[in-house]
Amino acid sequence: MTTTRRTWTTRAIHAAAPLLTVTTLLAASACTSPASPRPAEAGPSPTRKLYTPETLLGMPKTKIRGPYNEARSQLDQLKREVGQPTSAVGDAYGGETPDADMVFISGASGTITDPAGAVERALKPYRIGELETVDAGELGGEARCGRGRTEDDSYLTTCGWADRETVGVVAFVSSRPQGGRSAEFLTVRRTLSHPTS
Repeated sequence: MTTTRRTWTTRAIHAAAPLLTVTTLLAASACTSPASPRPAEAGPSPTRKLYTPETLLGMPKTKIRGPYNEARSQLDQLKREVGQPTSAVGDAYGGETPDADMVFISGASGTITDPAGAVERALKPYRIGELETVDAGELGGEARCGRGRTEDDSYLTTCGWADRETVGVVAFVSSRPQGGRSAEFLTVRRTLSHPTS
């Protein structure tokens, strides 16, 4: 019997595959669901936008289509949270070895009327257990993290945030058990957020 060793690419794609399935189901039910977010009301112009760097936490952006597409799969949901988006980002970062960690990020900026509800809805598609409220850091708002396992049994820690101007999700995938990732989550959030002027 031949054994096939999964590379980080196949692990990342398999790790994110349930997200795409859940996203498709959510998108199909969003047309009739009363839980769909309210459109953002017109308000003051946002003072922050989201941008992705070429490296994040010492890892380069991945050039592989699968992880990149999975990172972007949640963007439609996040854009609905901000009404008229002023920015939207989705990228995957990871090393080049089979056991390399990966980080998936997605987010949008605009006007958010319900940050607590937005962060809950943003994290709903992920295969994580009970959400824990964590420090939102200097940018404020609401932040939650949860842990779980991917379809191929990789370790998953997913954190999300929402404030009056931005909403986003950071998913850490590793072949090894992970400790708390709230410090890295806050670093990623600060790195993505920039003043508009």
